[in-house]
Amino acid sequence: MVYDFSKTFKTYDANSYEKDDFARTHCPKCYAVGRFKLHGSYRRHAGYFHKLEIIYVTLKIKRIRCRSCKATHAVMPGDLIPYKMLSLFVVLVILGMFYLEKKPVLKIAEEHGLSYQLIYSILYVLHLYAPALRQYFREVLRGVVPPNIGDADIVGLIKKPYLIFQSGYIELNKRPCFMCKFFGSANAPPIGRKAPILPPGGQ
Repeated sequence: MVYDFSKTFKTYDANSYEKDDFARTHCPKCYAVGRFKLHGSYRRHAGYFHKLEIIYVTLKIKRIRCRSCKATHAVMPGDLIPYKMLSLFVVLVILGMFYLEKKPVLKIAEEHGLSYQLIYSILYVLHLYAPALRQYFREVLRGVVPPNIGDADIVGLIKKPYLIFQSGYIELNKRPCFMCKFFGSANAPPIGRKAPILPPGGQ
């Protein structure tokens, strides 16, 4: 997949892309640069907050194909999690409610119409990735972050602001968002980048 950090799911338009938009993008599979052609699209759902309620929308996601290796890639807006229904922002709000606001899981589930199993799965994925996240913040905030920061501290750091974190994490690890629990270090697909991240405040 290729991430476009100039877009969020709210501003994403699959029909707005042209071949020249990927002139400086490397192929995540063979690393050829600028060898893409447009290759259709597919539909997927995404959940976001609207007036404290989770709303689900259908997006049309652009696909591109590498002329060198023939691999096809989805062009993802910066705040979507591969193969997940909830956007990264919604996931971080849920994590913030649990770790920072100290709300019980059942209370969060009731307030937002989610299953408690889904919320526990989000907490579990954060737990799985906590060592990698601690290492990431130790590297990018060298000398500022203590070696054994807790999960609540991790959530607080991710939220400042979350798209910059998402971009930096992907760039450093060459892997999708940390919430992709099926993507371990051995089998995660490599990531291409189309555009720079949004400036702070542009989220």
